[in-house]
Amino acid sequence: MYEFHNNILSIPARLIYEEWGFMSFNTYGSYCKRGKLIRTKEGRGAGNEAFVSFYDLPQNIKNYCIEKLGNPKESIVKNQLENYIFPDKEAIQFFARHRKPDGKPLSEEKQREKATNAIILNAIQMVIKDRSALSKIFGRKQTNVWKNISEAVNALDTDKWQHSLPGNPRILQRRYNEYISKEGGYKIFIHKGEGASNATKIKGDIADFLLAQYCLPIKLSIPMVLFRYNEVREENNWEPLTEAAVYNFLYKPENERIWTLARHGKEAWSRKYKHTLTRDKSDWFPNCYWGIDGTKLDWIHFDEEKKSKMAAKLKIDVMFDVYSEKIIGWSLGFTENFVEHFKAIKMAINESQCKPYYLTYDNQGGHKTARMQELYSSIVATDGGTHHPNKANEHNSPVEQLFKRLQQQVINKFWFSDGQSVKVRRDDNRMNEDFIKENKDLLMTTTQLLRAWELAVKKWNEGKHPQFATESRNEVYQHEMPMREDLNLWDIMDKMWISESQKPITYKANGLKISIANEDYEFEVLDGNGNIDLEFRRKNIGNKFIVRYDPDFLDGYVQLCMRDVEGNIIHVANAEPKRNHQNIPALMKPGDKEKWANDHAVKKIEFERDKEAVENLMNRTGITPQREIEDQELEIKMQRTLSKDERLKLESQEYDF
Repeated sequence: MYEFHNNILSIPARLIYEEWGFMSFNTYGSYCKRGKLIRTKEGRGAGNEAFVSFYDLPQNIKNYCIEKLGNPKESIVKNQLENYIFPDKEAIQFFARHRKPDGKPLSEEKQREKATNAIILNAIQMVIKDRSALSKIFGRKQTNVWKNISEAVNALDTDKWQHSLPGNPRILQRRYNEYISKEGGYKIFIHKGEGASNATKIKGDIADFLLAQYCLPIKLSIPMVLFRYNEVREENNWEPLTEAAVYNFLYKPENERIWTLARHGKEAWSRKYKHTLTRDKSDWFPNCYWGIDGTKLDWIHFDEEKKSKMAAKLKIDVMFDVYSEKIIGWSLGFTENFVEHFKAIKMAINESQCKPYYLTYDNQGGHKTARMQELYSSIVATDGGTHHPNKANEHNSPVEQLFKRLQQQVINKFWFSDGQSVKVRRDDNRMNEDFIKENKDLLMTTTQLLRAWELAVKKWNEGKHPQFATESRNEVYQHEMPMREDLNLWDIMDKMWISESQKPITYKANGLKISIANEDYEFEVLDGNGNIDLEFRRKNIGNKFIVRYDPDFLDGYVQLCMRDVEGNIIHVANAEPKRNHQNIPALMKPGDKEKWANDHAVKKIEFERDKEAVENLMNRTGITPQREIEDQELEIKMQRTLSKDERLKLESQEYDF
């Protein structure tokens, strides 16, 4: 039976001297006079009952009280101030419309807190204006009024009234007076220094320095950036900064997008900032859009090369009909090259017996070879058909999304799956390594996995289509085709085969030389315009390549490949037969002179480029042969190695050597 009187948590006085028998009535009266008990309500008059302050009870009585009445925090206790607390729409709208200097609104939590502050002060103002209510609720003694008001505010249920008003009576009174003043009102709850920080000093050269440091791919932390700033601050006469100010500056949206690109790369930038378009799929139909892509097959198998060893080397190349999501062609192997693409395309052609109107593929090198480009141009519809690679790192290919769902819904449901990727964070997408190791004796060979993959394709194609809930992907593939262009398969797809050289070959300044069947061949990497690829030469002269070739296509190109850190063979570039130049003018054919001039200019272009790179490096670092000479001369003169500060000081003065 707790109650608030004068907004002080109280209990009936009779409990102490009557029901609980701690003292007689006379002793109770004596305790009240001596201040050992604080009476919060007089018991004079008919129907009135005396109450004493719970918080001022002697400890033994307080403990017994909690035992009998329960913890007051858990009991339903009515604070009389709550009777005067009413919503204030103007306060709610004021804080909802308020914008900080950076243009951002207050958080919902802060809006609620500040509006609650206002309505509580409104309630106090209402009570103070009503003299009878004031004396009844907060007592008649003026010296105790704000003490009682403060206790009432502190006693409010913070789950219900989430405010930030001060708990000290004097500070609360000062806050109230500020609120009801002519210049006060709701704006007193807006911090005067809101948005004002050292970040306001960050502009011009300071801003450029901080942003440039944070853009570095070595990914400096903010304390490290601030350390570098402090190293040069005094000599540039810059203001001191705090970590918080640097953080606030760097994480402004217009700055964050800059360092995200430089610090983390285009893929990270695209995930957060890339604008996307929405496709209109309403007119699509079966075989209007094909998409082919390859990826690692997330299945563990026996490694036939290393007995009793586990591996996950297989790759899948899949052709989807995008409208129905049906897999219409695929290949399964250890590599992702144009041979595997051919296999998947051949199966798709046999399944569809018609040409697609739109075909996309990834930027993997096998797709962009002359032979594959010629093949793609042949299989798309003659009337309006087109094909192209998806842009690198765009992540807008529908095939990528189909692959993800194929992995989640089918591939990863097989017990020997190793999960979606080593990068995934969710445990549900990772393999149970202990389980796999316990059952490694049951793992299949790569040949046996072919049957499992055929089952996976069957499960996917027989699965329900997400947009046509009552139909499977196979059934959706049978929808009517308002347009159709039949396709005939030609012999070249059956004749293609690849051989691989056993010894890696060095790409040298004059290109790549290889001996096949006792005959020597020379190849060189060209760019898309048929010119010598200078960028490839810059990065790869001296590198060793595994050479793949088609014996019947040596006049076309060979593939240059390397092994990645996992031992997988990856395609790097295509090399074409090196051009032979006629140097006798009378024997030159039309265009020979221009080709000779272009190829002959390569050595000069490369020399000037590398020379410029050396000069730029010296200019950026200040490390030059001339500087080295000067440093050594200075050390000889001084007969010792000089510190940086000593060297700078000496250089600022004039010396006669």
